[in-house]
Amino acid sequence: MTAVSGVRVNYNVRLKSDGTLECAHCQQKLEGTPTGYLALLPVHEGPPANSGPHIFANPAVYVDAEVVFRQYYCPGCYTALHSEVVPR
Repeated sequence: MTAVSGVRVNYNVRLKSDGTLECAHCQQKLEGTPTGYLALLPVHEGPPANSGPHIFANPAVYVDAEVVFRQYYCPGCYTALHSEVVPR
């Protein structure tokens, strides 16, 4: 097994000593910076209920904007690297 080095940006993304980012699960190189890499990843967007059974309320009761569930994936192993429920 190869030793993996770097600092975790979060549970799923690692910042390597050369300044590049990689998936912490498959070591796929990720483009961008620690604050901007999400915009460059494959993304799924759908209704908030897609995020799981814990989202059961109608968002329109709480906010005027349309709300969506977004999940960003590693292009190498398709692990969900980041999920959010946000205004469109």
